[in-house]
Amino acid sequence: MPFTAQHPEHGRLDATQPDLGCGVGWEDIHRARAPLSCAACEGRMVARTSVLGLRHFAHRRRTPDCPMAGESVGHLLLKSDLASAGRAAGWDVLLEAAAPHGAWRADVLAVSPDGLRYALEAQLSPITEDAVRERTERYAADGVDVCWFDDRERTRPWMAAVPSLHVTSPDGGPRTVRGVIARYSAGGGWQAVEAVALNEAVAWVLDGRLAQHEERIVYGPGEPWEAYRGRFWTAPHYAAAAQEESARRIAEREAEDVRRRQAQAAKEERAAAYERFWTRTGIGSAWWRSFEAIVRGALGHDTFFGTPSAAYGDGRPLYVKRDGGVRVVAVALPARLGEWVETAPVLVDDVPALHRVADLAFGDVKVFVASPVSESFECWWVRPGGVY
Repeated sequence: MPFTAQHPEHGRLDATQPDLGCGVGWEDIHRARAPLSCAACEGRMVARTSVLGLRHFAHRRRTPDCPMAGESVGHLLLKSDLASAGRAAGWDVLLEAAAPHGAWRADVLAVSPDGLRYALEAQLSPITEDAVRERTERYAADGVDVCWFDDRERTRPWMAAVPSLHVTSPDGGPRTVRGVIARYSAGGGWQAVEAVALNEAVAWVLDGRLAQHEERIVYGPGEPWEAYRGRFWTAPHYAAAAQEESARRIAEREAEDVRRRQAQAAKEERAAAYERFWTRTGIGSAWWRSFEAIVRGALGHDTFFGTPSAAYGDGRPLYVKRDGGVRVVAVALPARLGEWVETAPVLVDDVPALHRVADLAFGDVKVFVASPVSESFECWWVRPGGVY
C-alpha cells in the first residue's frame, strides 16, 4: 500500500500531501479513477482510503515481486508520521524515493535546502543485524545519512547496530521517542531524556542537533537499574562535555597510576637500600636498636634515622625536627664520605669503624662513637690516616 503513484499528466503523486505534491485534489484522482501506475514495477494502481482514513495507492492486481507491495497499515502510518516530521523540520520530503541505480529505496527521503539527504526508514518487519547494516552502508555509499524507526513494544536487537529511534505506537496520541536520547553532566553522567515528541526528535536529527554517540551505560528516568547499553543519541555539546570529562578522568587515572608506580618503585628502592646497608655493616636488629637508643639519648629524642641514601655515602642520615622542618645532623655508618661531612658528623658503633672512617677521610671529620657494648657516646676527630 504505497503512498506514491505515477500519473501520466501530473507526474508523481504523494498521498500524504493535501495537494498530492502537484496541485491536484485527492477527489480528482480518487473519484475520477485516474490512470495510475507504480513507480517501482509500473503496474496499474488505484487511489484508496483505508478504514482509518489513510489515503494511499494500491495495485490493481497482486504483485508479489514489487518492492512496494505488501506494506502493512502500521508501516504506512509510521511512514506518514515520518514524512510529516520531516516537512515540519523544514526539509523537502520524498516518499518511496529510489536511487537511480536501484541500490536503495527510502521510505522517506528528506532533502535539506542545501541538498543534504537523510533517509527515514520505518522498519517493522523482521530484519537481521547484518541486513540492516548492509542497507545502511548502501545509503552511506551514496552520501545519504539514515535513521531507522520501529514502533513495536520492545526494541529489536538490530537497533543497537545502526542509527535508530524507538517510537511509541500511534494509539495513545502523538508519537514520542522512547529512547535513547540522553543528556550529560559531569556530576550525574549520562541520563536518558524523558519522552521527546517525534517531530522534535526528527528535527534534531536532521539539523545535526542530535548525533550518535559511542556505547555507554545510560540510566533511564526511573530507577537506577533501568539502564540501557548501546548506541544512543545526544547533542554534540553533551558529547563534547563527556569527552572532556572522560579525558580528565583518564588523565587523573594515569597520573594516579604514575604516582602508584613511583611509590612502589620508591618502596622497592628503600627495601633494597636497607638490604644493602644491613649486608654491608653486618648489624643485626638488636644491635641497631641499642645503637639508635644511645644516639638519640645523646643527640635528642626529636631525632630519627632515615633510609640509607646514596647522597650520604649509603649511610643512614639522622634528622632532627626543628622550626617546622627537618635537617640532617649526622650520618650513621657511611660507606663513603662527601662534602656533607662539613656540616654533619659521622656516627659509628665501635672503634674499628672509627678507624675505617679515618681511612676514608680527605680532611678533618667529626665522628661520634655510640658503642652498644660499653653503652657510651664519645666524640672523636679523624683526618686522613689518623684519629685524635
